[in-house]
Amino acid sequence: MEYVKDLEDRMLFAVPKKGRIYETCIELLKGCDIHFNRSSRQDIALCTNLPIALVFLPAADIAKYVGDGNVDLGITGQDIVVESQVEDKIRQVQELDFGKCRLCIEVPMNGEYQTLESLVGRRIVTSFVNCAAKVFEPLDKAAGKKTIIEHVSGSVEAACALGLADGIVDLVETGESMRAAGLHDIHDLMETQSVLIANKKSTHTDLIEKIASRVRGVITAHKFS
Repeated sequence: MEYVKDLEDRMLFAVPKKGRIYETCIELLKGCDIHFNRSSRQDIALCTNLPIALVFLPAADIAKYVGDGNVDLGITGQDIVVESQVEDKIRQVQELDFGKCRLCIEVPMNGEYQTLESLVGRRIVTSFVNCAAKVFEPLDKAAGKKTIIEHVSGSVEAACALGLADGIVDLVETGESMRAAGLHDIHDLMETQSVLIANKKSTHTDLIEKIASRVRGVITAHKFS
C-alpha cells in the first residue's frame, strides 16, 4: 500500500492501538458506522465508507499528534491532553463517558509523608511529570525547596516499596491495585475521562462534525439502552 497516495484527502483519526480503552474505542467506531479492515500488524487502516484513515497510536502520544497537526482527530484522555501541554492547539469535541478515573498523588499507607505539603522537597515518580510539576512548583517556591519529579513510564506503584520515591502520581480507577501496593491517595490532581479531540486548524471541519454527531448518538443510545 502506498500510504502517502492513499492518505491524500483523507481525514486522519488517531485511535489507541492497545490498552484499557482500546476495545471500547473499537466498539465506538463500529457504533458510528465507520467501516475498516485492519490486520494486527498495521497501524493505519483506510475506512471503506468514509474518507478517513484510522491511525493506531500509543494513547499517550495521541494528544501531541493532534496538537501538532499530524492527525486531525483523536481519542485520548483528558489527563493526556494536560500532560502533553496542547490545550491551546486542540479543541475538545466531545466527552466520551468512558475511561473515567482520577489522577492522584499516592503515598504508602503507613509512610512518613501523609500530606501534600509534607512531600514538598521529596522525590516523586510518575509518567505525568508536567501535571505533577503544576502542583509542586508553587509549593516549592513558597517553601524554598525543590521537589524531585522523575519520569517513569508504565506502572509506578512499586516505586515507593522499592525506595525509589516518597510518593507517586498515577491514575486511579477502582483503587484496587493502589491498595494492593499498600498505597492510598492524599490529593486529586484532576478527574479525567476519554475525549474526542480535534486540531483547531484542521480543514476537515465538516467531517469532524459528522463524526462528532455520530459519537453523540452512540453515547445517547447507550444511556437509554
